[in-house]
Amino acid sequence: MTLIRYGFSHAISGFFEFPTENARALVPKGIEPAELHHGSSILSVTVFDFVESMVGAYREAVFSVAVMPLVKPGERLPKAALFPYVVATTTEASRQHAISTWHLPHWMEDVEIDLAPADQRMEARVSAGGTLVAELCVVDHSWQTVRHLYQSFMRDSDENYLANIWMEGQQSEHEEETGHLRLYDHPFNKDLALSEVSEIPFRELWMRDGMQTFDPLIQLETA
Repeated sequence: MTLIRYGFSHAISGFFEFPTENARALVPKGIEPAELHHGSSILSVTVFDFVESMVGAYREAVFSVAVMPLVKPGERLPKAALFPYVVATTTEASRQHAISTWHLPHWMEDVEIDLAPADQRMEARVSAGGTLVAELCVVDHSWQTVRHLYQSFMRDSDENYLANIWMEGQQSEHEEETGHLRLYDHPFNKDLALSEVSEIPFRELWMRDGMQTFDPLIQLETA
């Protein structure tokens, strides 16, 4: 069994409420958005600083809808399941690798991703074509060593896929509502009702000196 690994110095993520109606428009039929409460689903925004991979160092921003996981008896329950609806990277090589290997949908131009640690917080700024797309900030809390399982669902043409992803490293996770998200009026965000996305995360994560490991990709039956 071949595992594919990506080493990162930092990974920050925020989970934000947005309307389930918007979430359903972003996921394919057969995948169900997870809800915090009726009518409110979850937008996940994650920024990685990859320092080790088969395509070199790069940075990546992943915009996803939290969805219901695929759970089988006797198997580990994932910490979260996500459907990435757009991914942006700083290099063409990383973008082509993720498209061909993981069937992930991408913004098809290089973006700029700036990371700025300051005063127990990490701020990320994502720009495309010199124009701001998003700003994400998370604040740290207590740190512990973790190894968590996540699921990522993908759809490419008429085919559905699932990736089991292991995230390990030092992690800070909390629900103190100290971070923020700012989304800008840009074609990158055309599929979001910007005014209806919460600017304050109900959960924020920060991992450092970690490893992201993909199990072999699973092709799912198409309904």
